[in-house]
Amino acid sequence: MNTTQPTIANTSSPVITVTLESVGVFTGILVSISVLGTLAVKLVNNLNNISSSITQIKEDLKEHADNAQKISELDHRLDLHIQDYINRKDTVTLLIAQVSQTVEHRTNRLYTSMKDIENFLQTQGTFKIREFQDLRKIEEESKL
Repeated sequence: MNTTQPTIANTSSPVITVTLESVGVFTGILVSISVLGTLAVKLVNNLNNISSSITQIKEDLKEHADNAQKISELDHRLDLHIQDYINRKDTVTLLIAQVSQTVEHRTNRLYTSMKDIENFLQTQGTFKIREFQDLRKIEEESKL
């Protein structure tokens, strides 16, 4: 009979020995990785904030450029309206001066004609002319 003898299985499995020093190193590695991860996240957030700020600034600059273009166009149109106003004002001033000269000329002609008629009637002797106020002399005296 064969008898079998028990044999001890010899398994060579890796054994991890945990010491206080190895726990400290492992903990240090984990803390370093978490700090580096946090710094990386902060860095990415700051870069995203900077990128969004630059994008916003670009949009604002485009808007201001559009507004500057509109202001330039409005300024040009305002210059045209001002020039049109000046031209109309000059035209009205010239027309008023022309009407004033015409009225003054006709008044002078009427005054001269009236003086001629008055002189003619006084030479005839049969017609007596009443005294009248010379409005032009009164105006000249009031200006002085």
